[in-house]
Amino acid sequence: MRQHDRIAFRSMFRIRVHDAASGALIGYAADVSESGLKLRCDVLLEVDSLLDLRLRMRDREDRMRVAEVKMRCVWARENAQTGQYEAGLKLELPSVTFNELMNELRAGRRTPAPG
Repeated sequence: MRQHDRIAFRSMFRIRVHDAASGALIGYAADVSESGLKLRCDVLLEVDSLLDLRLRMRDREDRMRVAEVKMRCVWARENAQTGQYEAGLKLELPSVTFNELMNELRAGRRTPAPG
């Protein structure tokens, strides 16, 4: 059972996911939650692998937001419809920058109260 609601993106290019050590682009987040994300990429990740990642996205004020995270690949498969690979990644260690990013994303999804 899911612990957190996921935030899905209309544009899959919203959050870029890079290898933290090399800076190489790995793929894009299809959705995120406080406990992890679904990654779309061109290579099949190894299940149970531990990844040091850098997430990058522009906020509403066009500022670059960056979050460093350590995640574990829980599942990986090829999407038969798109030919791309997808992977479920679970947050391994707490990350202040990731929590800040999630808070900003959640705040941006809230609609003002009527009246």
